[in-house]
Amino acid sequence: MKSGYLIAASWLALALPNVALADEVRSDGAQTAAPSVEEIIVTAQRRNENLQKAAIAVSAVTGDALRASGITQPTGLTSVVPSLQVAPAAGPYNLFYLRGVGNFNGNAFSDSAIAFNFAGVYIGRPSATTGFFYDLDRIEVVKGPQGTLYGRNATGGAINVLPKKPELGVWSGFGAVDVGNYSAVRLDAALNIPLGDKAAARFAVVRVKHDGYMNDGTDDQDDVGVRGSLRFEPTSNLHIGVVADYFDQGGRGVGMTPLLAPQGTPAATMISPDSRIGIYSPQGQAFYTSQWAGTLGRPFQAFAANFQPFLRNHFVGVSATAEWQSDLGTLTIVPSYREGHLNFNSFVPGFQVYSVERNAQTSVEARFATPDALPLRALFGAFYYHDHTDSPYGDYASNWNAQYDKNTLLNTTSKALFGRLTYAVTPALRLTVGGRQTWEDKDFSGSRISLTRICTAASCPTAPSLPYGPTAPALGAFPSVVVPALGAAPYGGLPDVVGNPNVIQAATVFSNSENKSFSKFTWRVGADWDLTPHNLLYVSYETGFKAGGFFYSPNGAGGQFAPETLGALTFGSKNRFWNNRIQLNLEVFRWKYKDQQISHLLTIGTVPTFVTENVGRATFQGFEVEGQFAATAFTTLHVDAQYLDAKYDQFTYQSPNSNGGVFNGTSCPTAGFANNAYIINCSGMRPVNAPKWTLNLGVDQRVPVSVGEFTLNAKAHYQTATMTGMEFAPVEQQAAYWLADAQVSFSPNIHGLTFGVYVNNIFDKTLKSQSYPTPGTAFYATTLRPPRTYGGRVSYSF
Repeated sequence: MKSGYLIAASWLALALPNVALADEVRSDGAQTAAPSVEEIIVTAQRRNENLQKAAIAVSAVTGDALRASGITQPTGLTSVVPSLQVAPAAGPYNLFYLRGVGNFNGNAFSDSAIAFNFAGVYIGRPSATTGFFYDLDRIEVVKGPQGTLYGRNATGGAINVLPKKPELGVWSGFGAVDVGNYSAVRLDAALNIPLGDKAAARFAVVRVKHDGYMNDGTDDQDDVGVRGSLRFEPTSNLHIGVVADYFDQGGRGVGMTPLLAPQGTPAATMISPDSRIGIYSPQGQAFYTSQWAGTLGRPFQAFAANFQPFLRNHFVGVSATAEWQSDLGTLTIVPSYREGHLNFNSFVPGFQVYSVERNAQTSVEARFATPDALPLRALFGAFYYHDHTDSPYGDYASNWNAQYDKNTLLNTTSKALFGRLTYAVTPALRLTVGGRQTWEDKDFSGSRISLTRICTAASCPTAPSLPYGPTAPALGAFPSVVVPALGAAPYGGLPDVVGNPNVIQAATVFSNSENKSFSKFTWRVGADWDLTPHNLLYVSYETGFKAGGFFYSPNGAGGQFAPETLGALTFGSKNRFWNNRIQLNLEVFRWKYKDQQISHLLTIGTVPTFVTENVGRATFQGFEVEGQFAATAFTTLHVDAQYLDAKYDQFTYQSPNSNGGVFNGTSCPTAGFANNAYIINCSGMRPVNAPKWTLNLGVDQRVPVSVGEFTLNAKAHYQTATMTGMEFAPVEQQAAYWLADAQVSFSPNIHGLTFGVYVNNIFDKTLKSQSYPTPGTAFYATTLRPPRTYGGRVSYSF
């Protein structure tokens, strides 16, 4: 199979002749320059290079294209990068999957398998990845393990978000206003200010607000971002840059619609996702109060009027980049500091998630790179990262079960040495070897109260529910239900709840304290060959690693999970044909994923606990084709297609057995039982967020007229059936779909002024993005992608 990959890549590079094309001739006999595909410069390999010369699997999207697509959050990247799937989770969290490789990172206990970097700085928490999508130069999505060139190690890839830098000697800027349905308003502005001939500053702001897409007002947006950048070049060989940013995230947050699906199969009476009924709406509450509340012996109780979702999060960061050039090479140092403050309440997974958290991260990266002109090119670097998370309170509550966390402290210190050597055997043939040694230290401490209310009769219609609320002391409102100071549990057994002799309460109070060190050497080997100045072949094999971590557990000091690893083999070809009018790139890949970290609900003893397990092995293989065709000076066509053959080779995990062995909660077979839990075998299943086919089509058409120019941008995204939940249940599958967007703009003969209209999700498709089985009941909590949106925009640049 490996030889087949190489034959396919070589055939692509030689399949089309690099035919010279004479300049186009106008009807009046004058010549105009022939059309060509746009050049994009990337820094994915920590040097400026043409995307077509980068011997790695990377996709790039310009900032203008992101702005035109209306992308203001990471979830929007799904429609522009076929290999990437991004879904929202509770509160500010985002879930990243690249070719099916990813993890559920719904809290601070685990790291993402996909590294997210802003302005060259690793962003450690998946909760802090939203506030960057304005005034961008581009984003780069690098596929496969990363770490031998920069930053934090990652198993699945990296997303590099690059803001626009200040320009020396230029007064410039822009302002833009978008208005649309759902009372949508987006305001962008940026100003570039020269400070003499050796310095410049740039300031950018964004305001995004729209009403909720769900009928309870959730799935709204209420964001404000501010960024300031400084560029200083005191000499020709010393460059200094500083970036500071602030982001405030408000609104009600991500919404959820409940889908009734006993044993994972949609019921005939299921609420239609097309109705976009949110759980807080009257219709949502009518459904919710008709469902059985776990072990409580009665239906769920309606939400109190003051129980509402909210986001009150803000983030701030500052980083610097100092670059000193000499005859020996270039030394780059990147220090940074970031903070995130979370305060949110959400019901996205079908139970309350309320969290108060402060996160602070410090990082320093240093790199030294020899000149590119030498036959032997080297890059050596060191990386330091420290992350401290302090969560004084966390609440994960349902009427029948609740977990209350106090004083959770998490610390991660990551240190690494990395390097890469590239030797030019000939001017056209290069060999590369790289390595990274990573050392990580993690520690965790905290305390948890776990309460479960159990009906001992056939039903308990008056059983008092555990309340939804912001603090554990609210439980004192119920007779004889006392939340003790954290420490040794005062309960000698299962006390009756006063006034309800058939209801007992199981209470567990425990504290965890753990620390563990991890280390791993990862490496890369590769070769690339310029067949012609316009045709590149490359091959590489790279390994990736992500450290293990902890979770709350009533057993001993706490629960632990092991590291995960990935090995990626890649064959690629990048080509320009017909005088740069055609760009055609091919990548063939085979990834082997081992010990993937999966987070899910498990009962440990009598305590339902959100655990992370390592679940075996998986294989991801396929190909991706990216093409562009400059058909005329005014027309450009785009195509990007990926085929993904993905399978769990070995995937077993445990899930609570709360129904006497009737149903294990998944579409996978039960392999056995252990400790009041199902042993579930999902080997052979297609991984979550790993569609077999994804396809992007696009056209950019310019139409000059006497008073200005019209521009049409249209794109379509297709993907085959996609599993959105780890239970592989029928209700969690999103069927194959097409998604279409379009915009038309007009630029009059007034420099910098543009008017436009847009429509996204033209056919108003209702699409699932993530699904969760609600513990103790028969419905699934499902998040949805945005409905059809449309509006107009006006912008002015100078």
